[in-house]
Amino acid sequence: MPDSNLEKPVAYLCSSSFSKDHLLGCAEKVKKQEEHEFVQLFRNKKGIAERLLPAYFNALIRQRDSSMRSGSIAIETLLFVSGGMNIAKAIREFGINNASEFVLFATSKKVADSFIKCSKCKII
Repeated sequence: MPDSNLEKPVAYLCSSSFSKDHLLGCAEKVKKQEEHEFVQLFRNKKGIAERLLPAYFNALIRQRDSSMRSGSIAIETLLFVSGGMNIAKAIREFGINNASEFVLFATSKKVADSFIKCSKCKII
């Protein structure tokens, strides 16, 4: 029986001694390996967390209530509810600017684990 926790979107507070470009390269690599999956890195700032986390949990609830929703739909819902009218705008507004501490969002634990392995970042 598959582990249903592997299919749920996840968020981790992470840190890395590598550059922002290294982390973004790993995110792109994981996106290519895991078709239709999503990984995004966000700044770790109080204002962003206050806007993103409630929307993230709302997206999780909406995903649970509708088996047709995919993990990436939940993340898109998160970005929309958080105030970004589209994903590109939200990523520009909230995107990572410092590799030393950031929030990792992924459509599943498997995708997050792939990113963490590639980037060698640490979960705080």
